[in-house]
Amino acid sequence: MTRIQLFREMYEMSCHNLRCYSESYLMNKPKVGYTKQWKKENEKIELLKELIEEEKNREKNCKYNQILNEYPNIQYLVKNSNGSLLAGTYRLEDAKETAEVYKKEYLKDPLNNKLDIYVCDKQGKNIYVAEGKKSCIKNEEKEELE
Repeated sequence: MTRIQLFREMYEMSCHNLRCYSESYLMNKPKVGYTKQWKKENEKIELLKELIEEEKNREKNCKYNQILNEYPNIQYLVKNSNGSLLAGTYRLEDAKETAEVYKKEYLKDPLNNKLDIYVCDKQGKNIYVAEGKKSCIKNEEKEELE
């Protein structure tokens, strides 16, 4: 069992408890006499959401660090807005080209067309966002309007 699995199990149990202590399935009001328990479960749920997100980010950063340790010359990482690492490059120009290629592919895919593609440096600072086909379409529309 991983930490995320444990946190999710705890989260699901707290959600169940909150439903039990709630007046309705909306879970926005406690049952009479259960206010203290209802508030406590609400707090647990919020904390567990934060823990799950922190753990996801920690795992992603760990993967990035492993790659950077294996390939110390890599200067730029190409990743999507879900945090998935797509490529690593030595030159910024190559990273930008790679990001644009991925963005064009993502735009064709209905499941991924909302994802952004970023180029970041070794420290994780975003330095470029791929435009893909959307920028071309916008330019054509502007030209037609003029």
